[in-house]
Amino acid sequence: MDRETRFQALLQVDKTYRSFMIGSSILLFLGAFYFMMHTTYSVMIAAVGLVPTLFFEWKKTIVYLKFNDDWAYRRLIKSNFFLLCFTFFLLFGVIASFLTGHMNRDGFVWAMVIGGLPAILLPFWIDRKLLQLDPEHVTSSMLAKASREQLKRRLDGINELEKD
Repeated sequence: MDRETRFQALLQVDKTYRSFMIGSSILLFLGAFYFMMHTTYSVMIAAVGLVPTLFFEWKKTIVYLKFNDDWAYRRLIKSNFFLLCFTFFLLFGVIASFLTGHMNRDGFVWAMVIGGLPAILLPFWIDRKLLQLDPEHVTSSMLAKASREQLKRRLDGINELEKD
């Protein structure tokens, strides 16, 4: 499968779930604003906020798995998703521990620094390995750029309609 076909499939997933993500973000913001002073509820809202994001990433992972049947490629795609899940749950656990008073501020900062670097750098490393395995692989940065360009074209089209 060529790169352009892959872009179209991934952008379609992006387009399909964009309104779902925006709607869930608005509901979570309103819930967080309402329960701002209740630490327990704030942590629960943060946990619920992970569900739409993880669902969206799971859908993208399924699309990525359709692109190549190579065992190593599929293993890295799945590893990338599991790394994302692990990072989200670890982040949630550290924040919950801090907000409930089980972790002091220094421990919280160290946990963020030590856990943040691998969570940021490992997906880039995985994307680079995937690109070596499959030259037609669409990396996350390529997908983000294509998504921005598609959105820009759509907004330019709306502006052209308003001028007429």
